[in-house]
Amino acid sequence: SDTQFCPECAGSQLNMDKKSQGYKVYGGVNLTDNLAIEGEYADLGNGYDLTMNRPTTDGRTETAHARQKTRGIGVSAKASRRVGDGKTKVFGKAGAFAWQNKNKMDYKNLDDVHETYKTSDSGISPTAGVGLEHEINENWSVRAGWDHYFNVGKGDQLLHLDENKNYNDLRSVQADTALLYVGATFNF
Repeated sequence: SDTQFCPECAGSQLNMDKKSQGYKVYGGVNLTDNLAIEGEYADLGNGYDLTMNRPTTDGRTETAHARQKTRGIGVSAKASRRVGDGKTKVFGKAGAFAWQNKNKMDYKNLDDVHETYKTSDSGISPTAGVGLEHEINENWSVRAGWDHYFNVGKGDQLLHLDENKNYNDLRSVQADTALLYVGATFNF
């Protein structure tokens, strides 16, 4: 949310971009017809993307653009059940995601001095997902799914200021991220 950026920045004009694009590459092994283990690499895009503008009465403006980009690897247990014509499966899955956040803020102060701050952190979070998979032939199937990544990030505030309201630190914000995807699966 906007308040996760910087509580000391009250009175600023904040614009949060709540949409981002991501992708994933997955593979796995079927243990039975209804149970599989899957691994993935996922780039979740900008899980946090906010622009701040703080104009002054003398016509100058302080601006900041902060982003938190998340990517990582995961492993999940996937349970599925055939429905309808027998070529379609509904599935659910749960697992863990080892993520890395790259945090970046481009900042311009009231004197028009530009600075860029970068940090990164990492952790492990739970994941869950649901979807449909339809077999086209013996080797190929198409899949549509929704994956949810819980509590990706470490803190409750991105920008940390010192007692003089100067930059002190940039930390990832703990947030849930969802990925809606369509893909193809090759079975051998």
